[in-house]
Amino acid sequence: MGKRSVTWRVGGILLGVCGLLTLGGAQVIGPGYAMQLVIDVSWALGILVFAFGFSRAASVVARRPLGVSALVVLAFAPLVVNLAYNVASPRVVSADDSTAWTAFALSLSASVVSIAAGVIAATQIARLGAVPARWRWAPMWALGISVGCAVLIQGVLTALGAAGADQSVMVAAGAIGRIGLLAPTLGLGVVALIAASTDRPEAVEVFRSS
Repeated sequence: MGKRSVTWRVGGILLGVCGLLTLGGAQVIGPGYAMQLVIDVSWALGILVFAFGFSRAASVVARRPLGVSALVVLAFAPLVVNLAYNVASPRVVSADDSTAWTAFALSLSASVVSIAAGVIAATQIARLGAVPARWRWAPMWALGISVGCAVLIQGVLTALGAAGADQSVMVAAGAIGRIGLLAPTLGLGVVALIAASTDRPEAVEVFRSS
């Protein structure tokens, strides 16, 4: 088994674990941040495995600085934001408007940074040729589904307003939200595992020096 296949297997398993824990979090999560911390760490480790690989050729961005930097930001953004939010949450509960707005601004900024990093990383994966053609657009599709679901939910809830958002709408929004969360985690994890099982060492491309 080549290092590229190993990279995809390990990274795929970590993203899959992240997705499964996210899907089942409502049933197993208790008070505190423990479950979310496990989810964030699984995500970060999975993305870092794909970024650096077990060799340069195994990296999905061939360890190019731009691609690696974008993936590192993407890996750690949820962990940093959720840690910061949990530190600030006792003060948010105290109804301090300025603290609540700070938490909201932090979350919004992190979302923008994560999306930007995701676009850069997905673009690098698609254009560098480190990933076979049949798989290289999967990250961009996952990103599009994730962002699209978030925008759709926000648009529907904003249009209907709190009074118009009945139980059926909330259930549908929850289902769409889960799809958005699972696309870049469990979805990409499954794709990576399938790619690893079909990878052939002789199919590895020679990277251009430019």
